[in-house]
Amino acid sequence: MTHTAGLADPVEGPGATTCAQFSNMYRANSGIEDTFFTWAQGYMSALNMNVLTSKLPPRELAGGVATQKGTIRSYCADNPLKNYMDGVIELYKKLPHQKL
Repeated sequence: MTHTAGLADPVEGPGATTCAQFSNMYRANSGIEDTFFTWAQGYMSALNMNVLTSKLPPRELAGGVATQKGTIRSYCADNPLKNYMDGVIELYKKLPHQKL
């Protein structure tokens, strides 16, 4: 995984990797997706915590892991210049709200 030089990025780790880089790594070794998806789950959990502080319903993160991974892979295939994080955000927006 690489990090671009320049101004400090607000995101570190797999999320800062371009979709093209992720796709290439996935093709070389599909097991790398577990590392990326672990990051994605943590990121979405943080998004949920932020939503909860605003007294809004969080998203349902549990279940459908294979489908969730596939959604991010598809996003990255269609958007190679975007970051993996962008695919995670798109997935997050599609998840149903939890019932509080």
